[in-house]
Amino acid sequence: MDIRPLLQTSIVLLAVGAFAYYGFGHDDGDGRTRAEHTGPDYIIAGMQGWQADEQGRPLRRFDGSELLHYAAGSAGPERFEMNAPDIRLYSDGKPGWHLTANQATSTDPGTDIWLEGRVVALRDASQGMPLRVETERLHANPRANRLDTPELVKITGPQGRMSGRGLTADLQSRTLQFNSAVEVLYAPSRR
Repeated sequence: MDIRPLLQTSIVLLAVGAFAYYGFGHDDGDGRTRAEHTGPDYIIAGMQGWQADEQGRPLRRFDGSELLHYAAGSAGPERFEMNAPDIRLYSDGKPGWHLTANQATSTDPGTDIWLEGRVVALRDASQGMPLRVETERLHANPRANRLDTPELVKITGPQGRMSGRGLTADLQSRTLQFNSAVEVLYAPSRR
C-alpha cells in the first residue's frame, strides 16, 4: 500500500490549519478576529540567571523550572511567567534573602514582579536575625526596593512572630507596615 497520498493530504491539512490559525486570525468568541497567537512565543526549560555588581560580586540569582514569554499585542503588554522560581538576593556579595514560590509573573522585571502560590522568603543569618516570611502573593519592585501584598503575611523569627493582612515594606529604610488584623507574639531573648 502506497501511503504517499495520505502523507501529502495530512501535510496539506496541517499547513492549511496553521495558516488559517496564524495567518487569517481566529474568532476569540465575541465576533472579533485576531491575527496573533495568544500562547507564549517562546519557552525556556530549566531557566537560570544571575546579576553581579561592578566588582563582580553577586546581586541576584534566579532559577526556575520553566520561563514563558508572551509578546505584547491586543492581549496585553509583554509578559513573563516563571514556574517554580527560586530567587537569591545578595548584599555586599553575601547571601541576603532566599525566595521561593509556585509562580512569578512580570510585565517589567525591573519594577513589577508578582510571586504567587506558597511564597516563602528566608533572611540569611549573616544579614541579621534570621526571618521567615510566608504569604500567598507578594509584589516586588526591585528598582524601588519595595515589597507589598494585600494578602495575609506571617513573619517568624527567634524573638517571636507577627502576622497581619496587607503588607508594605521598604527594604532600603528597613521598615514594614501591616494594614489590618495585626497579631504579635514577642519573646525576648535571655542573655
